[in-house]
Amino acid sequence: MNKRMLKGIWDIRWTIITLFMIISFISSTIQDFISKDYESGFNNLMIVLLFIEVLLLLWSRADAEKLIDLQDEIIDSQDTIIKQNEKSIELQDELIAKQSKWINQVTKIAKR
Repeated sequence: MNKRMLKGIWDIRWTIITLFMIISFISSTIQDFISKDYESGFNNLMIVLLFIEVLLLLWSRADAEKLIDLQDEIIDSQDTIIKQNEKSIELQDELIAKQSKWINQVTKIAKR
């Protein structure tokens, strides 16, 4: 296994652990229903459903964090664009001022 694969596994370690726990409780639930211990079977089934819900919440949280990171990147790029636009406006204002000054000088020379 290479480091990248190990890092990927390490990043989802809680998901893997939760899946093993779910599998364990599912097998225990099946054994309880086979042995007609319905109370224990239903208890194990509720635990399985709880773990599945926790797993889904963890995945949705990870997706939400990715979306938040993406939104932050978008906001940063928009800030950069706004700053560039402000600089562009300042340069245009300077250019207009120089053009106005030049037009005034040409007009004065033409009136002489």
